[in-house]
Amino acid sequence: MTEPEFDRMTKEQVIAWFQNADSLAPVMRSMTTAPASGTAPEVPMMLVSIRLPVTLVEQLDHLAGQAATRRSDVVRDALTGYVTARTAPVSLDEAEHALDVLSRIVTARRNEGHADAD
Repeated sequence: MTEPEFDRMTKEQVIAWFQNADSLAPVMRSMTTAPASGTAPEVPMMLVSIRLPVTLVEQLDHLAGQAATRRSDVVRDALTGYVTARTAPVSLDEAEHALDVLSRIVTARRNEGHADAD
């Protein structure tokens, strides 16, 4: 029996694999050792199911293959970057630049208003 690729299988395929498996040896070979007694994993994980277009999943699989990693790792890295970019605090330089730009816009609008009044 070939090694199951649970990361690439649907829920139904996983269930079918276990129902038809003569041996759990492939699963046992794919398992990693547990952390030492009394230690927790570095980052707690939660299973999240999403639906993606087939072509996107194919692209994810291609990227994962190129990086010799799992599809989940590619998705996790992409989501981490997305969330980090959108939740990172604004630096002092960025805030000062934004205030400068806004100040120039307000000044220009006020000057336009005075020009219209003349």
